Amino acid sequence: MTTATMAAANQNFLLPNATFFVELVLFLVLFFVMARFVVPPLAKAMRDREEMVRKAARDREEATKELRQAEVRYQSELSDARVEAARIRDEARAEAQGIRDEMRRTADQEVARIREQGEEQLATQRTDAFRQLRGEIGGLSSELAERVVGRSLPAGAGRQSTVDRFLAELDEKSGTSASTSSTSGGSS
Repeated sequence: MTTATMAAANQNFLLPNATFFVELVLFLVLFFVMARFVVPPLAKAMRDREEMVRKAARDREEATKELRQAEVRYQSELSDARVEAARIRDEARAEAQGIRDEMRRTADQEVARIREQGEEQLATQRTDAFRQLRGEIGGLSSELAERVVGRSLPAGAGRQSTVDRFLAELDEKSGTSASTSSTSGGSS
């Protein structure tokens, strides 16, 4: 057996040797350095990161709440705006109908006024034409009578009374025909 194997045989593997203590000291030094200088900044960075994540989650929840509230306000305002627009539209329609009715009333009054003026002018013209024709009929009837008789009729009161009597008879006939034409004209 060689000396190395004998030395290995004399050593009990359960008893620690100097290498173990050196490794234990190095481990403790390394553990102390890691615990003192490496772990605190890492732990701080992790805490900061967790806080940032929590803050982002809170901000997201608040933003979601604000968005919902804004949507509710928007829908409310939109509904109010629609109601207001409908009210304004109804008022405008009512006002337009009132204006239309007023214009129609004014136009009807204007038409009635113009029709009345036209009827008055027509009556005036009819009366003027009747007077003018009456004067001409007197002269024409005397002339016609002279031609029929073949001699000239004496001018004077007798001639004038004959013409007046003839025109009175015409007035009676035209008055009767005018009243029948006005009744038939009024019914149509």
